[in-house]
Amino acid sequence: MKHRPKHWAEYLLLRGACGLVAALPYRPALLCAAGLARVGFALAASRRREAIRRIRSVLGDTCTPRQARAIAWQSLRNVAFNLAEVLYVGHGHARELPPPIGMPEALSRVRDFAASHPGRGAVFACPHMGNWELAGIVVPAAGIEMFTLTGVQKNPLVQDYLQRLRHAPGVELLERGSGATLRKIFSNLRKGKFLAIMPDLRSRLPGVRVRFLGGEANLYPGMGHFARQTEVPIFLAIMKRQGWTRHSVELHGPFEPDPTLSKDDDAARLSQIVMDIVDAEIRQDPGQWFWYNKRWILDPLEPEAGAEPASPGPAATNPTAP
Repeated sequence: MKHRPKHWAEYLLLRGACGLVAALPYRPALLCAAGLARVGFALAASRRREAIRRIRSVLGDTCTPRQARAIAWQSLRNVAFNLAEVLYVGHGHARELPPPIGMPEALSRVRDFAASHPGRGAVFACPHMGNWELAGIVVPAAGIEMFTLTGVQKNPLVQDYLQRLRHAPGVELLERGSGATLRKIFSNLRKGKFLAIMPDLRSRLPGVRVRFLGGEANLYPGMGHFARQTEVPIFLAIMKRQGWTRHSVELHGPFEPDPTLSKDDDAARLSQIVMDIVDAEIRQDPGQWFWYNKRWILDPLEPEAGAEPASPGPAATNPTAP
């Protein structure tokens, strides 16, 4: 594909800005990210107010406006920290972050599962908590074969650059939206590979309805359907940031399919199991979750979307970033 001048301009601007942050030592890079987040928190008043509204609607009257504002700030700052850390380790430098607490145990469990179930993969769900990007970097680096789904951006130069930053070498990236991708997903899972997926995103089309954060969320059906149709389990990784530089991970599962249920019922059951845990973790430490997604997870389906049929195919699966 021929790249247009606009593509090159956007790409070079992005590379320059990212290069400046990546050139800094670790803590100064986080300090720079926190400063940029503070500016964004002050200027993006409408997004800030919406995040605070969402927080109070979920946590109720026990959460004061001041507490909701503090949670909204922590959520935004953590996203800025995540970006700085991705640049720090993924910008061509041989640098590492402090290993997440609990990561050796989690990786050992995943490797033990892979070793005892040759030719059987799994779905690896990681919601928008803590630095969720670390899962896509640390897990494949531990020798676990992983692949994930990705959307297509208008600027291919920017897309290629961001994908190189966000994923460890060897992670297979599949573009969403084709029958070939769906076949590849099934094939990879049956070959023993792990599908990395983000479960906490609202789908525009009818998908899987689950109880979540005191309401009903319409989620992408891919997680549960892929697990059931290929008879593989789901692992759930909860990432959390402790202070500025320390991370922890909690691994839940494996959650196995139930062949006694119908495919749709089983996919819904698996999705509800995962989201019940995510719900509890958010309520325990709400500043860890990303409250700024453009599509609020509890918004109802648009009327025109409600008339379209649900499908577990790639068009209904979720991307891996907000």
